[in-house]
Amino acid sequence: MSAPKGAGFTRFVNVVEIVVGIIAVAFVIALFVNEPAEESGAPKAPGASIYAANCATCHGQGGQGGVGPTLAGQVVTEFPDPADEIAVVRNGRGGMPSFGGDLTDQEIAQVVEYTRTDLGK
Repeated sequence: MSAPKGAGFTRFVNVVEIVVGIIAVAFVIALFVNEPAEESGAPKAPGASIYAANCATCHGQGGQGGVGPTLAGQVVTEFPDPADEIAVVRNGRGGMPSFGGDLTDQEIAQVVEYTRTDLGK
């Protein structure tokens, strides 16, 4: 007895389906297992992650402004004394909310230092 017509083709299609399925599963696993490479270069300033989580929404990721005013290159002119900038971050002013209840004094100092030295580089 011979195999029915088209049986070879059907078997080939089944093998291709299995191979494609295995490749798809391997690809999905690779997506979840592969972690992004760490950035090379200097470590981020302590205030960078605080800024990204609390300030960037209004002031822009690079301090370029948006809803809030531009900080990059201008915050030192606006607040020559860092204590004045710390007071604004802690207590709020105008449309700026107070972060005194959300951030510790150390976190506020770190984000202020970041806006004064590293922001916009």
